Amino acid sequence: MGTWGEGITGNDTAQDLLSEYRAAFYKYDVPTALKRIDDYVRGNMFDEADEGEWCNYIYSLADFMWKKGILTEDVKQRAIHLIDTGFGLDLWAESGDGALAARKRALEQLKAKLLSDMPPKKRIKPDIHEKLPFAVGDIVAIQLQTAGKHFCEGKEIELSDEAFHAYDRKFILMQFIGHFSSWSSFIVPEVKDYWARFMLLEGIYDGIPMDVDPVSLKPAKIHDGFKISTTFTCESSIFYFRKRKYQVVGNCAFVAEPQKEDRCSIYLSERVGINADSKFIASMGKEVSCAVFDGTRDQLEYCIDTANQFGRFNYKLSREENRQRFALEKSEILKRIDDTGKRGGQLLSLRFGNRIIGICTVLNNEVGNLYIEGRFQKNGFGTQLLRYALSLAGKDAFLIVPGDKTVMLHLCEKLGLFAHIGKDDGSVRFSSRSSPM
Repeated sequence: MGTWGEGITGNDTAQDLLSEYRAAFYKYDVPTALKRIDDYVRGNMFDEADEGEWCNYIYSLADFMWKKGILTEDVKQRAIHLIDTGFGLDLWAESGDGALAARKRALEQLKAKLLSDMPPKKRIKPDIHEKLPFAVGDIVAIQLQTAGKHFCEGKEIELSDEAFHAYDRKFILMQFIGHFSSWSSFIVPEVKDYWARFMLLEGIYDGIPMDVDPVSLKPAKIHDGFKISTTFTCESSIFYFRKRKYQVVGNCAFVAEPQKEDRCSIYLSERVGINADSKFIASMGKEVSCAVFDGTRDQLEYCIDTANQFGRFNYKLSREENRQRFALEKSEILKRIDDTGKRGGQLLSLRFGNRIIGICTVLNNEVGNLYIEGRFQKNGFGTQLLRYALSLAGKDAFLIVPGDKTVMLHLCEKLGLFAHIGKDDGSVRFSSRSSPM
């Protein structure tokens, strides 16, 4: 039993059962609901032999029914009998006189409540989303509502609040791709909490686009922590879509193959500290492209810093010692890159939207100095940049990977490169040829 307070619902059992009470009294009449609840508790949880848990059940049930105006005489008397006989108080006595006294006060307050006049009968409805808002394949336009809000995705794109507010009342598109059930009642299995699944689509429109050509649509890229996704989940309540002036503008086959798992949620209910509009706008225009590096020296150094330091802090060293170690490594990396340029090599970059998140070099047939910003490393970007670099290096392309760089070793294997081990330092030479040159 998880207990965090002396109150009637200050424990895990009461909190878990409250959802079941709502489902049972929502679906059935009071006698049927009570029987199903009791059968469930006795058959799956506990009975009177577990005094502490049994009290949590009876007290929370009586309290819930009184608040909803449906308390029966039988349930009231069962709860009052437990209170009057001190059933289950031995467990509280073990926690000390203070805890026992506080529990007794809470029970006397409950008894007084149960003996008082009940409030009028209230409608009981589980706090869930029961219905799906759209048909699979629907293209839905919703309104951006940025006025008076703060842009929260500064790590993704540089956008002032003023520029953010300029998107107010413009529209974006998303495709409904399905749903999943995040919760279902044990007592009433058909009572489920549905969450909608959408694919976010590229483009911001001045008004609702009524002549959408499905062929021209493509997924946006939602960056959430270390994950990048084209799909997201949100509440299935049509209420939030109505607030955003939604309109279904078409229905078609999926614009792209949906990801098997949704990697992020975007709450249209706008929870404290986040807002959906920031996430939507930050996800637009995030094309992934490889090209010859055309950024600044500062961008190059920032990319190297974030890639090289990611997950490599040595806790046996002081913060200053780590800082010196990373500074020395960056100096060596920059020297290698500069030397490659002086010898006629190329420095390549990988962009995610307008941001450089990866670099590597190509000198003759050798690919080297591959670095991807840490939080982008598990999204296939390294594969894309390496594939591009190998195409420039030609049919005799190769790269040498230190034996302890397991991620790079796996990446080379994934691309079908041939491994040739022959150096005393444990490094592996990967090439596009099956036999070493």
